[in-house]
Amino acid sequence: MRNRLLVSTCLLGAWLVSGCESPPAPTDSDFPPAAAQPEELAASNCNQLVTKAVTASGDDGNVPANTQDDDLSTRWSAQGTTGVWLQLDLGSAQTLTGTTIAWHRGNERQNHFVVSTSTDGGSFTQAYAGDSALNAAAQTVTFSSRSARYVRITVNGNTVNDWNSIAEARACSASAPPSTTDSGAALPRLPYLQSVKQTSAIVAFRTASSCNPTVRYGEGTNLTSSVSASVTGTRHAVKLSGLSAGRTYGYVVEACGSRTGLRSFQTSTMSTATQAHFTAMGDFGTGGSMQAKVMAVMNTPAWRSELLLALGDNAYPDGTDAEFQEHLFTPMAGLLREVPMFATPGNHEYVTNQAQPYLDNMYLPANNPAGTERYYSFDWGPVHFLSLDSNCAVGLASADRCTLAAQKAWAEADLAANTRPWTVAFFHHPSWSSGEHGSQLTMRRQFGPLFEKYGVDLVLTGHDHNYERSKPMFGDALASSTQRGIPYLVVGSGGATLRPFPSSQPAWTALRDNQSYGFLDVMVDGGTLTARLITSSNTVRDTLVLRKTLLKAATRVQASALEAEAEEAQDTPPGPTDDRAEPRQRGPVPPADTLESVADPEEPLPQ
Repeated sequence: MRNRLLVSTCLLGAWLVSGCESPPAPTDSDFPPAAAQPEELAASNCNQLVTKAVTASGDDGNVPANTQDDDLSTRWSAQGTTGVWLQLDLGSAQTLTGTTIAWHRGNERQNHFVVSTSTDGGSFTQAYAGDSALNAAAQTVTFSSRSARYVRITVNGNTVNDWNSIAEARACSASAPPSTTDSGAALPRLPYLQSVKQTSAIVAFRTASSCNPTVRYGEGTNLTSSVSASVTGTRHAVKLSGLSAGRTYGYVVEACGSRTGLRSFQTSTMSTATQAHFTAMGDFGTGGSMQAKVMAVMNTPAWRSELLLALGDNAYPDGTDAEFQEHLFTPMAGLLREVPMFATPGNHEYVTNQAQPYLDNMYLPANNPAGTERYYSFDWGPVHFLSLDSNCAVGLASADRCTLAAQKAWAEADLAANTRPWTVAFFHHPSWSSGEHGSQLTMRRQFGPLFEKYGVDLVLTGHDHNYERSKPMFGDALASSTQRGIPYLVVGSGGATLRPFPSSQPAWTALRDNQSYGFLDVMVDGGTLTARLITSSNTVRDTLVLRKTLLKAATRVQASALEAEAEEAQDTPPGPTDDRAEPRQRGPVPPADTLESVADPEEPLPQ
């Protein structure tokens, strides 16, 4: 009798606890089981993305990982009336268009929930809010396309109780990602990126036969936009519009029965950005073995940058169309499909019709009064870039093509209008060099005072086939302790045969090297600029660090829609995109891999 009473008391759990086990914590299992469900998640209108990690605000022993096991008989569960969440981490930013959820006991109760997305896991933006449908099937909710790494499903109970239970959950993209493999006949020139800006980019390429290609593009792998070439022909430059600053876009080219594999690039960032990453090299366009070794290092993930500055002599020996094909676009195709190249012409480009093939192969900004691509400027985040045509300044261009006076006047106006905290100038003939050619005094004396007046931070050049970094220079000498000097770098080590220095190292040289092929890697992070010479053996040969105190964000130029509009007003000319006949070199183009093949034509003496 006593035992029966004890059992009864334990069941009631009202006043006698001694000798009884504590009642188990409630779970969603305390309710009658639902009808049998399919074993695997199946949902319409959802290309399911892989979840790299899943977390939750809490659980009752039914853990978050159960929502990724493709088993609808398991689940995540947690109790609470508001703010209970399950979070999917995709591992990297993806283009999302929706979320699929299989609700535990979804045919018996409607769940109140919100779907939010985030790129950093800290700040979330609501994408969807509503109630689940009253059925047991997996349900897909859609929202406007966006790039995000994290998806958070916040559940606020249901129409029956305060349990929050999800059997399976996935993030969705619109469709399966395009293949990264090229298909069909190979294009004679694979796509290369030009004039990438905040809201637009140019994809240039060539086809073997005349046709009207289409470029499909979109954020991430969601290629929801397309544009066709405006002219039927074999040379094409297709402009992608409607982009957003600092975002990653994918694209494929469909042309004459060929389809290129998916590649991606980043648009330029706004003025409020604090970071930028770019590479630079000159005298590389040989199609030879050392260019290939330099490119192999530059093309690795560790050194893949947002943009490349080409410092001239981009196609040896004469800058012909065939040499551009064989000595630049073919050996550098893998990089140029994803990293936009902003070039300046070298003296070897001027051998053929004063660099006309160079202009025909490039689609560069044209924001000077003459509307020419020979010299220009552009912005990328915190950096203002100024590209000059030193050939024009030293007398290699006829007056109808380019004049020193016009270029200098434009350069001063451009620098005076610049508002970015960092400024980098680049051109071919070096203002300071102890290499074979020596210092180009016209460039130093015509443009050096402008660089000093308007606070240029770094000057990059090529021409001499070596690497040399000056100490901070001002005028014709080392900068004094009261002067703001500028370091001048020669990065002519991109692939052309290196040359000996004709004399001992001058006092103004910080470091010089004619044994290492390589490129310059530059990182800007707030008030610090770090430039490193990366060799073809993947070592750091030299490091330069510049520091400055930046104005507070509130006093800096603020990013806005007007900024992008002003950038687009300085558009790139369309360039040749037709079937214009031009001389074709018969047979293979040999690499320019010897001292003789990269020898310089005669130039006017420095003045």
